[in-house]
Amino acid sequence: MEEKLRNYLFKQWRERVDAKYVFRGMSSKDLKNPLDPSFDPFKEIRPKMYRLIGILQRLIDSGFQFTVYEDYSGMSFNLRDILVWTKRDLGSPGIDFTSSYESAYGYAKNFQGSQLKQNFRYITDHLPERRNDSLVQTVMTEEDWKLVSEINNWVSRKSPTNRMVVIWVRRSCSALESDQDNFISVGYFEYFCDKVLARMDSEGLPHTLQSVEQVLAQESDPFRFRLVRPLQLEDIEKIEDVGNQT
Repeated sequence: MEEKLRNYLFKQWRERVDAKYVFRGMSSKDLKNPLDPSFDPFKEIRPKMYRLIGILQRLIDSGFQFTVYEDYSGMSFNLRDILVWTKRDLGSPGIDFTSSYESAYGYAKNFQGSQLKQNFRYITDHLPERRNDSLVQTVMTEEDWKLVSEINNWVSRKSPTNRMVVIWVRRSCSALESDQDNFISVGYFEYFCDKVLARMDSEGLPHTLQSVEQVLAQESDPFRFRLVRPLQLEDIEKIEDVGNQT
Protein backbone atom coordinates (compact mmCIF):
# COMPACT_ATOMS: atom_id res chain seq x y z
CA MET A 1 0.00 0.00 0.00
CA GLU A 2 1.33 3.45 -0.89
CA GLU A 3 2.35 5.54 2.09
CA LYS A 4 0.05 8.39 1.05
CA LEU A 5 -2.95 6.06 1.00
CA ARG A 6 -1.98 4.47 4.30
CA ASN A 7 -1.61 7.86 5.98
CA TYR A 8 -4.99 8.92 4.64
CA LEU A 9 -6.60 5.71 5.88
CA PHE A 10 -5.04 6.25 9.30
CA LYS A 11 -6.52 9.76 9.43
CA GLN A 12 -9.95 8.39 8.49
CA TRP A 13 -9.66 5.58 11.05
CA ARG A 14 -8.64 7.97 13.81
CA GLU A 15 -11.55 10.33 13.08
CA ARG A 16 -14.29 7.84 12.13
CA VAL A 17 -13.41 4.87 14.31
CA ASP A 18 -11.05 5.51 17.22
CA ALA A 19 -12.72 8.82 18.13
CA LYS A 20 -16.27 7.43 17.85
CA TYR A 21 -18.48 5.06 19.82
CA VAL A 22 -21.21 2.51 19.42
CA PHE A 23 -23.89 2.32 22.08
CA ARG A 24 -26.24 -0.19 23.66
CA GLY A 25 -29.24 0.52 25.84
CA MET A 26 -29.93 -2.25 28.34
CA SER A 27 -30.61 -3.17 31.95
CA SER A 28 -27.76 -3.05 34.42
CA LYS A 29 -28.76 -6.51 35.67
CA ASP A 30 -27.59 -7.95 32.34
CA LEU A 31 -24.08 -6.52 32.59
CA LYS A 32 -22.09 -9.74 32.73
CA ASN A 33 -18.36 -10.14 32.27
CA PRO A 34 -18.03 -10.73 29.43
CA LEU A 35 -21.08 -9.69 27.45
CA ASP A 36 -21.35 -12.90 25.48
CA PRO A 37 -23.57 -13.01 22.37
CA SER A 38 -23.83 -16.79 22.70
CA PHE A 39 -25.67 -16.42 26.02
CA ASP A 40 -29.43 -16.82 25.51
CA PRO A 41 -31.53 -15.16 28.26
CA PHE A 42 -34.74 -16.55 26.72
CA LYS A 43 -33.62 -20.18 26.50
CA GLU A 44 -35.95 -21.49 29.20
CA ILE A 45 -39.03 -19.63 27.96
CA ARG A 46 -38.48 -19.56 24.17
CA PRO A 47 -40.61 -22.66 23.32
CA LYS A 48 -43.53 -21.21 25.28
CA MET A 49 -43.11 -17.84 23.59
CA TYR A 50 -43.31 -19.56 20.20
CA ARG A 51 -46.46 -21.35 21.35
CA LEU A 52 -48.02 -18.04 22.32
CA ILE A 53 -47.03 -16.51 18.98
CA GLY A 54 -48.87 -19.38 17.25
CA ILE A 55 -51.99 -18.72 19.33
CA LEU A 56 -51.85 -15.00 18.58
CA GLN A 57 -51.37 -15.72 14.88
CA ARG A 58 -54.53 -17.84 14.89
CA LEU A 59 -56.40 -15.00 16.56
CA ILE A 60 -55.22 -12.53 13.93
CA ASP A 61 -56.09 -14.90 11.10
CA SER A 62 -59.60 -15.12 12.58
CA GLY A 63 -59.97 -11.34 12.33
CA PHE A 64 -58.93 -10.32 15.86
CA GLN A 65 -57.64 -6.75 16.16
CA PHE A 66 -55.11 -5.85 18.83
CA THR A 67 -52.77 -2.88 19.19
CA VAL A 68 -49.52 -2.92 21.15
CA TYR A 69 -48.55 0.36 22.80
CA GLU A 70 -45.12 1.34 24.02
CA ASP A 71 -45.57 3.06 27.36
CA TYR A 72 -42.24 4.87 27.21
CA SER A 73 -42.52 6.22 23.65
CA GLY A 74 -46.28 6.51 23.12
CA MET A 75 -45.95 4.69 19.79
CA SER A 76 -48.40 1.98 18.76
CA PHE A 77 -48.09 -1.07 16.50
CA ASN A 78 -50.43 -3.62 14.99
CA LEU A 79 -50.07 -7.04 16.62
CA ARG A 80 -49.42 -8.67 13.25
CA ASP A 81 -46.29 -6.53 12.78
CA ILE A 82 -45.18 -7.16 16.37
CA LEU A 83 -45.34 -10.93 15.78
CA VAL A 84 -43.18 -10.67 12.65
CA TRP A 85 -40.52 -8.67 14.50
CA THR A 86 -40.75 -10.88 17.57
CA LYS A 87 -40.26 -14.12 15.63
CA ARG A 88 -37.27 -12.56 13.89
CA ASP A 89 -35.67 -11.51 17.18
CA LEU A 90 -36.38 -14.82 18.92
CA GLY A 91 -34.83 -16.68 16.01
CA SER A 92 -31.75 -14.48 15.92
CA PRO A 93 -30.54 -13.90 19.48
CA GLY A 94 -27.58 -11.63 19.99
CA ILE A 95 -26.32 -8.35 21.39
CA ASP A 96 -26.99 -5.32 19.21
CA PHE A 97 -25.22 -1.97 19.23
CA THR A 98 -26.04 1.22 17.38
CA SER A 99 -24.05 4.23 16.27
CA SER A 100 -26.95 6.40 17.45
CA TYR A 101 -26.87 7.38 21.11
CA GLU A 102 -30.50 8.51 20.90
CA SER A 103 -31.60 5.05 19.69
CA ALA A 104 -29.68 3.33 22.48
CA TYR A 105 -31.13 5.68 25.08
CA GLY A 106 -34.65 4.96 23.82
CA TYR A 107 -34.02 1.22 23.82
CA ALA A 108 -32.89 1.34 27.45
CA LYS A 109 -36.42 2.46 28.32
CA ASN A 110 -37.84 -0.89 27.23
CA PHE A 111 -39.05 -2.97 30.15
CA GLN A 112 -35.85 -4.32 31.77
CA GLY A 113 -33.92 -3.14 28.72
CA SER A 114 -35.50 -5.70 26.37
CA GLN A 115 -37.82 -5.10 23.42
CA LEU A 116 -38.92 -8.73 23.55
CA LYS A 117 -39.86 -8.47 27.22
CA GLN A 118 -41.55 -5.16 26.53
CA ASN A 119 -43.73 -6.70 23.82
CA PHE A 120 -44.60 -9.91 25.64
CA ARG A 121 -45.34 -8.06 28.85
CA TYR A 122 -47.75 -5.68 27.14
CA ILE A 123 -49.51 -8.49 25.28
CA THR A 124 -49.86 -10.76 28.32
CA ASP A 125 -50.92 -7.82 30.53
CA HIS A 126 -53.68 -6.64 28.19
CA LEU A 127 -54.87 -9.69 26.27
CA PRO A 128 -56.86 -10.93 29.32
CA GLU A 129 -58.89 -7.70 29.09
CA ARG A 130 -60.29 -9.12 25.83
CA ARG A 131 -61.12 -12.53 27.28
CA ASN A 132 -64.87 -12.09 26.65
CA ASP A 133 -64.35 -11.23 22.98
CA SER A 134 -66.21 -13.82 20.89
CA LEU A 135 -63.19 -14.48 18.66
CA VAL A 136 -60.93 -14.93 21.67
CA GLN A 137 -63.39 -17.34 23.27
CA THR A 138 -63.54 -19.36 20.05
CA VAL A 139 -59.77 -19.64 19.57
CA MET A 140 -58.28 -19.75 23.06
CA THR A 141 -58.53 -22.59 25.56
CA GLU A 142 -57.94 -22.67 29.30
CA GLU A 143 -54.50 -24.13 28.63
CA ASP A 144 -53.77 -21.15 26.40
CA TRP A 145 -54.68 -18.76 29.22
CA LYS A 146 -52.39 -20.63 31.57
CA LEU A 147 -49.61 -20.10 29.04
CA VAL A 148 -50.38 -16.36 28.89
CA SER A 149 -50.16 -16.16 32.69
CA GLU A 150 -46.92 -18.14 32.83
CA ILE A 151 -45.19 -15.96 30.27
CA ASN A 152 -46.44 -12.82 31.99
CA ASN A 153 -44.99 -14.00 35.28
CA TRP A 154 -41.65 -14.79 33.65
CA VAL A 155 -41.18 -11.51 31.78
CA SER A 156 -42.45 -9.42 34.72
CA ARG A 157 -39.98 -10.73 37.26
CA LYS A 158 -38.37 -7.79 39.01
CA SER A 159 -34.70 -7.47 39.88
CA PRO A 160 -33.24 -5.14 42.55
CA THR A 161 -30.23 -4.52 40.30
CA ASN A 162 -32.30 -3.33 37.35
CA ARG A 163 -31.33 0.17 36.20
CA MET A 164 -31.52 1.67 32.73
CA VAL A 165 -28.01 2.10 31.34
CA VAL A 166 -26.36 3.04 28.07
CA ILE A 167 -22.96 1.49 27.47
CA TRP A 168 -20.34 3.22 25.33
CA VAL A 169 -17.80 1.15 23.38
CA ARG A 170 -15.09 2.77 21.30
CA ARG A 171 -15.48 1.67 17.69
CA SER A 172 -11.83 0.65 17.54
CA CYS A 173 -12.42 -2.11 20.11
CA SER A 174 -11.23 -5.43 18.67
CA ALA A 175 -14.32 -7.25 20.00
CA LEU A 176 -16.34 -5.45 17.32
CA GLU A 177 -14.38 -7.06 14.50
CA SER A 178 -16.35 -9.69 12.61
CA ASP A 179 -17.01 -11.18 9.18
CA GLN A 180 -19.99 -8.88 8.62
CA ASP A 181 -18.98 -7.28 5.34
CA ASN A 182 -21.32 -4.32 5.64
CA PHE A 183 -19.51 -2.91 8.68
CA ILE A 184 -16.25 -1.16 7.91
CA SER A 185 -15.90 1.60 10.49
CA VAL A 186 -15.00 -0.59 13.46
CA GLY A 187 -11.94 -2.41 14.79
CA TYR A 188 -8.20 -1.90 14.92
CA PHE A 189 -6.47 0.11 12.21
CA GLU A 190 -5.18 -2.89 10.25
CA TYR A 191 -8.64 -4.47 10.30
CA PHE A 192 -10.13 -1.19 9.10
CA CYS A 193 -7.59 -1.00 6.27
CA ASP A 194 -8.29 -4.55 5.14
CA LYS A 195 -12.04 -3.88 5.11
CA VAL A 196 -11.70 -0.67 3.11
CA LEU A 197 -9.38 -2.24 0.54
CA ALA A 198 -11.57 -5.33 0.21
CA ARG A 199 -14.61 -3.14 -0.40
CA MET A 200 -12.78 -1.16 -3.06
CA ASP A 201 -11.70 -4.38 -4.74
CA SER A 202 -15.21 -5.83 -4.67
CA GLU A 203 -16.56 -2.68 -6.30
CA GLY A 204 -13.77 -2.56 -8.89
CA LEU A 205 -12.37 0.72 -7.59
CA PRO A 206 -8.71 1.77 -7.75
CA HIS A 207 -6.83 2.18 -4.47
CA THR A 208 -7.10 5.96 -4.34
CA LEU A 209 -8.11 8.58 -1.78
CA GLN A 210 -11.28 9.23 -3.75
CA SER A 211 -12.21 5.54 -3.60
CA VAL A 212 -11.82 5.57 0.16
CA GLU A 213 -14.45 8.30 0.36
CA GLN A 214 -16.73 6.31 -1.92
CA VAL A 215 -16.75 3.16 0.21
CA LEU A 216 -16.94 4.78 3.64
CA ALA A 217 -20.44 5.54 4.89
CA GLN A 218 -21.44 9.10 5.61
CA GLU A 219 -21.05 10.03 9.26
CA SER A 220 -24.71 11.03 9.27
CA ASP A 221 -25.78 7.48 8.34
CA PRO A 222 -26.55 5.56 11.56
CA PHE A 223 -25.93 1.84 11.66
CA ARG A 224 -26.76 -1.10 13.87
CA PHE A 225 -24.12 -3.66 14.68
CA ARG A 226 -24.53 -7.17 16.09
CA LEU A 227 -21.78 -8.27 18.44
CA VAL A 228 -20.45 -11.71 17.53
CA ARG A 229 -17.47 -11.91 19.91
CA PRO A 230 -17.49 -11.66 23.73
CA LEU A 231 -16.97 -8.14 25.01
CA GLN A 232 -15.04 -7.73 28.26
CA LEU A 233 -16.41 -5.14 30.67
CA GLU A 234 -12.96 -3.54 30.76
CA ASP A 235 -13.39 -2.72 27.07
CA ILE A 236 -16.51 -0.66 27.79
CA GLU A 237 -15.55 3.01 27.84
CA LYS A 238 -18.50 4.15 29.93
CA ILE A 239 -21.58 2.68 31.61
CA GLU A 240 -24.02 5.55 31.82
CA ASP A 241 -26.85 5.27 34.32
CA VAL A 242 -29.90 6.88 32.68
CA GLY A 243 -32.50 6.23 35.37
CA ASN A 244 -34.71 3.85 37.22
CA GLN A 245 -37.38 1.64 35.64
CA THR A 246 -40.95 2.35 36.59
